[in-house]
Amino acid sequence: MQCPVCARPAENLTPNTLDGVVVGCDHCGSYRIHGGTFHAFVSLEMTQRLAALEAAKLASQGGWPLVNNRCLRVG
Repeated sequence: MQCPVCARPAENLTPNTLDGVVVGCDHCGSYRIHGGTFHAFVSLEMTQRLAALEAAKLASQGGWPLVNNRCLRVG
């Protein structure tokens, strides 16, 4: 798969039971995208996707960053 943020090669780490996508990217790191946010997220400009991922990283408390609707409003 391609990283939804930087479009570089990435790993799809999503378990079958998760509503969303888990991405493992060597450049952006590992992060999650909430299922209800995915389509809106990938339709953003790259700078907005980067800002949303940064917001998710700042909000995470030791776990994998989760890009959700709140992160999209920041970007």
